Amino acid sequence: MKPSTGKAARGVQQAVVYDMTGNLCVWSRAGVIKPTACMDAYDCLSCPLDRKLKQDIAEGRLKHGRALAGWQVSKDLPHRSTEQKKCRHMLSGRVSVKYCVNDYDCEHCAYHRMIEDAGTAEPLSRVEQTLVSGFALARNYYYHEGHTWARVEYGGRVRVGLDDFASRLFGPLDAFQLPGLGATVGQGEPGFGMVRGNLTAGGLSPLEGVVVAVNPKAAGNGPPPEDSPYDDGWLMVIEPVRMRGGLRNLFFEEEGLAWMEDEVARLTSMIAEETGYRLAATGGRALGDIYGRVPGLEWDRLRSAFLRT
Repeated sequence: MKPSTGKAARGVQQAVVYDMTGNLCVWSRAGVIKPTACMDAYDCLSCPLDRKLKQDIAEGRLKHGRALAGWQVSKDLPHRSTEQKKCRHMLSGRVSVKYCVNDYDCEHCAYHRMIEDAGTAEPLSRVEQTLVSGFALARNYYYHEGHTWARVEYGGRVRVGLDDFASRLFGPLDAFQLPGLGATVGQGEPGFGMVRGNLTAGGLSPLEGVVVAVNPKAAGNGPPPEDSPYDDGWLMVIEPVRMRGGLRNLFFEEEGLAWMEDEVARLTSMIAEETGYRLAATGGRALGDIYGRVPGLEWDRLRSAFLRT
């Protein structure tokens, strides 16, 4: 089933990058070009603007000395000191202090690789969450109608997981079945599996891309904590294909809140019709293990209705 088109996300001109201090292009921060928003989540190596400006500098096409503002890689200025070349990770706000000693050849830079690998290995920080009818939604995350989330991170990669609604509805799970590194997942297509006893369900990938990391807590050492689906409970990291276009098909911010309210209403109605029970909450939060707590609920119907598989 194709993902719903998110009206709120459709108007987004660039990806909302999680946990960044700002969204200005590093060339703007260096003073080379006028203030311009980053359109690629600081994935400079695949950015056409980055390639064009480097070529303009090399061929001397930038006017009025604008290339002298901290991003100069031209060989005609050997007197410029290393301290004046701020690393792009410093310019973007990823690190507080770092200067380039590699002439901005990020592709072959060991420090750049270390920063990218560290970002892939674990979430950046805890997230701000909003309760919607007893279920939590994380701020600045994108949501697929199959109850998976996508978080755009520094460098253009996307972290993926199962949202709080699905975690409380289907959990606790015994295991996740995650794709191998290098596997390709499609937007709105099966991306991982879930196991509870002799019951199974599939989860849809919110975006298209190549898997570059999986959560070891989910892949080999039992499922991650059920109460932290948006941080420790992440499942995989993907290198997305056509990220901005894909994000337009997801729910974001206000539309995500409205969508979650509708989903809770559907679940409440289904529980009342099939079992005669009411969906209970404690302290404003929905109870966990809804499937296990409410007799009479059919796993396959829940899977089809909410996971879309």
